[in-house]
Amino acid sequence: MGEGIGRVFFLKDEVGFQPLSNHQGLVVKLLESWREGDEPLALSPKTKERLLLAARYHDDGKRFTFHIVPDGKGGLTYSFRGHRFRVAQAVQDPYAQALVRGHHDYSTREVVNLAADFLEEGLGHRFPEDLFLLMMADQLEAELAVRLWQGRAREVRPFVEFDLLPDGEGGFLLDPWPFRVDEVALDFLVYFHPYRGEEAKVVEGWGRALVGALEEGKVPEAFREEKRRVHLRPWAAGARKADDPEAFYDDWFGLKPTPFQREVFKVAEGDPAHLLLAPTGTGKTEAAAFPALARGERLVFVLPTRSLVDDLEGRFRRYLKILAQKEGRPKALVVDTGHRQARFRFSPDGQEEATKERHLYHADVILTTLDKLLYRYFGYAEGVKSYTFPRRIHDRRTLFVFDEVHLYEATAWVNFRHLIASLYKAGVRFLVMSATMPGTYREELLLEGTLEHPAAKRPSRVLRYMPQGNPMEIIQSHRGKRVLVVLEEVKEAAELYKRLKGEGVFLYHGRLAEGQRRRVFGEVKRRDEAQEPYLLITTPAIEVGVDLDAEVLVTTLCPPENLLQRLGRVNRRGRGQGEAYVVGETYPDYLGSLPEGYLELLKALDGQDLAQGGEERLRQAIRYPKYLDPRAETFFEALQDYVYGLDLTQEPLHRKGFVATRGWTPSVRLRQGEDEVEVPIDRLVGRKEELTPVRVVERLLTDGETGNRRREEVPLRSGELYGRELVVDYPYPYDPELGFVELPKVFQRLRHPDPQRVQLLYAPEKDAGEAPEGVMDTDQVAGGGRRVLWYLGESAWAEPAKSGEVAEETEEEEEEGD
Repeated sequence: MGEGIGRVFFLKDEVGFQPLSNHQGLVVKLLESWREGDEPLALSPKTKERLLLAARYHDDGKRFTFHIVPDGKGGLTYSFRGHRFRVAQAVQDPYAQALVRGHHDYSTREVVNLAADFLEEGLGHRFPEDLFLLMMADQLEAELAVRLWQGRAREVRPFVEFDLLPDGEGGFLLDPWPFRVDEVALDFLVYFHPYRGEEAKVVEGWGRALVGALEEGKVPEAFREEKRRVHLRPWAAGARKADDPEAFYDDWFGLKPTPFQREVFKVAEGDPAHLLLAPTGTGKTEAAAFPALARGERLVFVLPTRSLVDDLEGRFRRYLKILAQKEGRPKALVVDTGHRQARFRFSPDGQEEATKERHLYHADVILTTLDKLLYRYFGYAEGVKSYTFPRRIHDRRTLFVFDEVHLYEATAWVNFRHLIASLYKAGVRFLVMSATMPGTYREELLLEGTLEHPAAKRPSRVLRYMPQGNPMEIIQSHRGKRVLVVLEEVKEAAELYKRLKGEGVFLYHGRLAEGQRRRVFGEVKRRDEAQEPYLLITTPAIEVGVDLDAEVLVTTLCPPENLLQRLGRVNRRGRGQGEAYVVGETYPDYLGSLPEGYLELLKALDGQDLAQGGEERLRQAIRYPKYLDPRAETFFEALQDYVYGLDLTQEPLHRKGFVATRGWTPSVRLRQGEDEVEVPIDRLVGRKEELTPVRVVERLLTDGETGNRRREEVPLRSGELYGRELVVDYPYPYDPELGFVELPKVFQRLRHPDPQRVQLLYAPEKDAGEAPEGVMDTDQVAGGGRRVLWYLGESAWAEPAKSGEVAEETEEEEEEGD
């Protein structure tokens, strides 16, 4: 094996060159020390020698691709671009060759395409793990080298599976510990050359001269040799309270675990696939989360709405800050939704650092939505390393918690059901949580068992049904209290807010920009916890599970399931008596229908305390349909076959970059300046006379000149909408406090003979011509900037709904502790 340069260090007055033989030798030593087994993060005896062969030559291509180049900031950097594609002649084994070519990428399509070649050999599903191990050893050696020679006490890169903590002079602690021995010693070697600002070609020449000399067994006089030994030891988890719920709850958080929480703590030790049923105020969030936190596992908390993610973010930030201080090591929280990717790192000294970097689920706690999780499950992410998501999802050190699952409907429920079945069959550990779960839904899920909290005393809430009531009068009579007003339409909520705007009055809905939405929620939450008065005017965007404790609810008429959700935001902590006003006697047809006899039930409950059986009667009025979506089931199975079954015939579908998470109607982005929101495209469809000329562009992720990927906007193209990001410039006056209230009509519906195909016409100018009378396809429209777009109509349907089935509880979110 010829010599080369493995890595370059640019210091203030020196440039250091690590020989390729030293770098590759250390990677081999790490893998030779690795434990063996069939579990994740272990070497397989079947492929160990092939993996070691790849490790010995994995960077051999660096001998031919080494260059020193300007870094664009006035300094220098190094490049080995394309080295992984130059496989050493000594590597003749196809499996080892594929490992060499695949390292440094680990994108979903790269991994799947390489692994599929070894299905006949029975190693197709082993290949991704071996590739991961090669990359982990490579990355671990790199992290150590950077700390040694450049003194960076940085956090490991998100792709790295380990936490690396300092352990005195020349020592580091590793967690988790992947080796079969108790300590691993590594000897690093670097040759330094004095540097006085020479050009890139000169510095590159130094490296090449060093390589030539080393191959002859010499060292040029201008170089200084430096060796350093590093000791790796396992991080001692003695500070954790992994097996003692009493100590973990009480000593660390000042909470006393309930019998239900202790029972969940015990079940989570094994391979849980259980349903947790618990009413509000019983600490089911802590019951599900604390076992994973106590044992140092990765917790993925999956929620149905962004408002719930916002609500739990503060709670987990508090918990992780405490854990970082108690364990004496950093902790991290990731928020991963369609609108926001953020990572928070908590240091033992109490410091908090927020970043927007790519996270790859490298955190102790991940807060996400089902929509985003489905994309991660199928390996979708920007750039390389995207297969890290499927791998970490299936890691034994990961525990999933799915909360408020009864809220999924139609296509979302079908996807959830298939996801749960797939995770169960793969042996992934998870808990499903709900305050209410009808038997029809339980029967559709593959679960090992149910843990049910004993019945709890219900908070006092008096219902007042006012068919002819005036919301404004009710609100004015309760000023100075914590009042929650829920209206069905954004426009209605915005108009009411403008009439009542003042100190302590807030507007919250799904078409507020991300920053404004979070600011409003944060201030309302602060006032709520301080028991200060507020008036929150909102839409159903707030009703699901958010931990608010309003004194008064004013809501327009809505179905019983929605009413119960909204009631859960009133007198949540059981202090005194809450009041709930239901106003109106009609429900818009486009929102659905009300159960038979529901209005009569509201009249019967008027003036009653719902804690005295009223909530149970509302619960019995809920209809629980069984949702079916054959197209979504086929779509899910096809993507599953590609990512996990290595079926390359499904690659074209995966390349579309689309998952029908809640339905088949694509979303577009409304934009005003830096503010953006997503809305379903069908909300922007109107008749010709309603259309508003606006600019619509397409946002693409493209490769830049230096290889970095960036977002670029291009003119709108005709064709299928899936996997594309359309941006619509907002044409109306915009107030960030009100959000995107009025929705412009931008697209016109076109006829098509296929009833399952929705076809739209976009014309940027009003005088672009008449819409075509006949049926047209996307390649038939030209001129005037007109474009024809299409997508599939909704395919979910429900079997006849059942009424009267009793579900255990209806509250969504809970208090901390008991």
